[in-house]
Amino acid sequence: MGRRKRNSKKFSGVNQKICESKILEKLNSDEEEETKKKEEDFSTLENAIDVYQRLKLPLVHSMQHQSDDSDEEEDTVVLNFWPRFVFVSNLCLICMERSEEICESCGMVSYCTVKHKKQGWLKHRELCEVLTEVCTNGGGLSFLPNLTADDYRVYRLKLIEIVECRLKRLLEPWEKEILLYPRVCCSCRYFSKALKYCPTCEIELFCKDHDDKHKEWCQDFQVFRRVLFMQHRNGHVDPEIPDTFQNSPLHLPNNFDLLMAQLYNRSTYYCSMDCYTYCSLSHISTIPLTTLYSMQISCQDWKNIDTFVVHVIGAEFQFECINLHVWEKFFLHFLPNLKHLKLIFIGPELRLPAVPLNLLTAVKICSACKSFGRCVNVSFHPGKFYHNFCRSKQFIKPHLVCLFNPGLYRETGFEGRDTWPETIREFCKTQVPVCVTSYTKHEIPREMIRIKSIIDVETILEPEKNPFASIKPDRNFVSDDAVPLIYKNYYLAIIRGKS
Repeated sequence: MGRRKRNSKKFSGVNQKICESKILEKLNSDEEEETKKKEEDFSTLENAIDVYQRLKLPLVHSMQHQSDDSDEEEDTVVLNFWPRFVFVSNLCLICMERSEEICESCGMVSYCTVKHKKQGWLKHRELCEVLTEVCTNGGGLSFLPNLTADDYRVYRLKLIEIVECRLKRLLEPWEKEILLYPRVCCSCRYFSKALKYCPTCEIELFCKDHDDKHKEWCQDFQVFRRVLFMQHRNGHVDPEIPDTFQNSPLHLPNNFDLLMAQLYNRSTYYCSMDCYTYCSLSHISTIPLTTLYSMQISCQDWKNIDTFVVHVIGAEFQFECINLHVWEKFFLHFLPNLKHLKLIFIGPELRLPAVPLNLLTAVKICSACKSFGRCVNVSFHPGKFYHNFCRSKQFIKPHLVCLFNPGLYRETGFEGRDTWPETIREFCKTQVPVCVTSYTKHEIPREMIRIKSIIDVETILEPEKNPFASIKPDRNFVSDDAVPLIYKNYYLAIIRGKS
């Protein structure tokens, strides 16, 4: 005699209804949570203060008290430097104020007063004679309007060579900027001592026929102008980073201003932060925040992972490596389950300062992180191509590969050689997500085309504006015909090599 069969269809139907009910309940709960989060984000965003609202604020002063960890002896190194002088044709060569006095000889530099013109003559005299001979009397700038954008770039570099040859010395960076960003109309490149300047940003110059072609970029030039002035007057600033420790993984909002408003909680320091300090904050945080943003998009288990390895390819010490302390505050503190963060910096142009390596790689960790056994481990591989590093004994497989503003599309790379194809094959071979950023919207598609011309990849994130790009502007030379200003990590895409 066989056992009586249960009515499996009946039970199956009941189970299915229970499952559907639970799924629906979960979806409704998720929707409610998402709606609540969006409302909170919108409320915070309304109270956020962006860089443009900070233009007129004076330099903010430190409001941080010494931390509880300050009495602990820990070997770390702080690298302080004074930013170099940056030349702008319509700002005074002495004080960076708006200028009214143009050099009568070369017509390429300017001063705010006759007093500063006399003061700057000794600094400018030797170069002025050559600039007058080559550019003004020699007509070297007279036919700029007739050049194509590419020819204009080549010509400016050639002018630098000619001037250096006449002077029998190399030009300093600010002297090169006189020729790289000359005193010409921003629209037609007409050179004249009688050009008008934009009364709002006080940077861009116009001839009589082109006085309103600049509105799209004027606000950004105001930021550029303010940053240069405050940088010249105050030197390097070290923004106070909010020391918040998250109890649950923090999913980054899609907006830098919103994140900062959340973290600072509209503190006095946050509300008082000037344009220059806020730009500097975005500049030092763009590397860890862009990495974390890429991790959250491309790594499914990002909330629970306890060890995370990042390879940074083509690293330069002054950008990717000089602010390692920020990784604890803007990465480790946002992921409470993460115990070990390993950062590996590789690049042929990575040059380390003459400081003991153990001090360079030391990242100071707060007492809370120490008590949980958390750490940021750093290693440098200077003067090395990534494809060579991958074949070495030091190679550790990454969870994420990052290339910040690499210029993969340029076929004249390090020392005039195109070494990118080998590197592209190697990072795609890892079959992990690869984050690629660019200075401009126009560059990122070219980066993707270059990668796809060499190896087959899947696109995890199509090119988009990076919400955690640096908001500190710089002038654009490489594609100045398209956009006059550039930003580190401005656009972002994520790919992965196919198996």
